[in-house]
Amino acid sequence: MEKRSSFQIQLAVINALISRELKTRFGQYRLGIAWAFLEPIIGISIFMVMFHFRGMSAVGGLDAPVFLALGMGPLTFFTKVINQCMTAVGANKNLLIYRQVRVFDFFWTRFILEAVVSLIVLVSIFVAMWWMGFDITVNNTLKFVLVFSLLAFLGFGVGLAFGVINTIFPEPGKFLPVLMRPLMFISATFFSINEIPVAAQDYLLWNPLVHAFELMRSCFSESYNVSLVSLEYLGLCSLVVMTIGMIMFRANWRKMLTI
Repeated sequence: MEKRSSFQIQLAVINALISRELKTRFGQYRLGIAWAFLEPIIGISIFMVMFHFRGMSAVGGLDAPVFLALGMGPLTFFTKVINQCMTAVGANKNLLIYRQVRVFDFFWTRFILEAVVSLIVLVSIFVAMWWMGFDITVNNTLKFVLVFSLLAFLGFGVGLAFGVINTIFPEPGKFLPVLMRPLMFISATFFSINEIPVAAQDYLLWNPLVHAFELMRSCFSESYNVSLVSLEYLGLCSLVVMTIGMIMFRANWRKMLTI
């Protein structure tokens, strides 16, 4: 039998873990993969009702459903990456009996799966909106991919840090999801940072998610005002958070094996 390279072995491990994740996450419920689509659609629908009663049909040159999709979709992806990373080790610890499997594979696998599923869901929602007659025009595809990638690494960095804490200190770790609940209301998910009072802008602009969502919207509308947000700030936050997450994992991965 031909000896496999380290890369081939790693690829086989990732493929096996992704197949296992797909079966456990989407195969044990009646709605299955459909829930991945329904979750952001329900959120968009709820806020569409609110926009309707306020007489809002567009924001910053974007149709209201498109504006909301570029807030609800990325936020759902960000929180899911963190939630999945938090339980990655506990849910897969039995697989560590195989010497090819490493602790980091659990985090990496869930991150890849969540990124792919979220992109498919977001693109499908845009295709459905285009079919319904809404204006879907991507003016800067590369910028959208870059912002989505920075958001993904930001979420993965937070997920790694929270995953380490939740694995080593499971009791205090239960409070970590509580910290994410206000994110919907402070991340420009259903409003534009340009619409709120200046005093509130000064505080909310510390949140890198505000920069990510607003920059994504600007990729779909050339007239969208992004004078308050910064791609460089988002990149810096992603780099710092990712570095912290990697340092925490590097310092504690052996401890996670023994718990």
